[in-house]
Amino acid sequence: MALFPSRTLAEDLSDAELEEEFALLLKKRRRSKSTFIFTLFLIACMGVFFLFWDRIVILIRSGESGVLYDVFSGTDMEEIYGEGLHIIWPWNRMHVYNVRLQTKERTFQLLTRGGLPIDMKIAIRYRPDIRLLPLLHVTLGPSYLDKVVFPETEAVLRRAVGQYSPEEVYTSKRGFLETLVISSLLNVEDRYVIIDDVLVRSVELPELVRKAIENKLALLEERKAYTYRLEIEHKEAERKKIEAGGIKDYQNIIKQSLTSDLIRWQGIQATRELATSPNAKTVVIGAGKDGLPIILGGSN
Repeated sequence: MALFPSRTLAEDLSDAELEEEFALLLKKRRRSKSTFIFTLFLIACMGVFFLFWDRIVILIRSGESGVLYDVFSGTDMEEIYGEGLHIIWPWNRMHVYNVRLQTKERTFQLLTRGGLPIDMKIAIRYRPDIRLLPLLHVTLGPSYLDKVVFPETEAVLRRAVGQYSPEEVYTSKRGFLETLVISSLLNVEDRYVIIDDVLVRSVELPELVRKAIENKLALLEERKAYTYRLEIEHKEAERKKIEAGGIKDYQNIIKQSLTSDLIRWQGIQATRELATSPNAKTVVIGAGKDGLPIILGGSN
């Protein structure tokens, strides 16, 4: 056992050395703390970035355009965002619209003249006016088709279909209704939507009414076919009558042209041909009727 107790490290070091050692220790702790805080901040930023990835990185595909809504300034009315990759603040929002020509169908329940219900399926080809896309977004929003186009179409069809019978709507008025709807929807173009075409896809009637109309149409087609056959037969009879008259006239002309002098001349020509023929023996004796010779001939 030592006579004097051993001194501690703090006793062996001077005050200056203690202060220097303590300062280095604090500096290391501060550096470690700063690195730890920076690492936490970086991890938090990356977490927020990946958490709000779909709100920060916006991909606008071909055939689309975007309208930006800023939380602090509202809808951007100046810029229309085209296709490509866009980076925005996570608290803002990009509204993407399909600006290609599109077709939407809807079935409307309408009443014809007399109150008979029908179902009419309408197809509308349309596209938003890309030049006025911010105004469309502010005024109507993404559901502009249900707010303007279809209600206007239904109103026009209700007024028009109510003036016609089910048979007229089912058969002959489809083209007229299409033209009527297109002309009425021209007003919709003032609301930032361009209407390209309107088509009546189908008209569904009650079963009994549909069968009655189809039977009537079948009878009309049979009547037309019968009338057509009668016209063909009448024309054929007229043709044969004209042909027979022509033949009769031809025969009369030939009959009138066969005079006795012509017959005598043709007989003389035939006698000459027989007399000079090497394949026949001809005997001419006396004179027959009208002064023509009697010809007796035979083969070798």
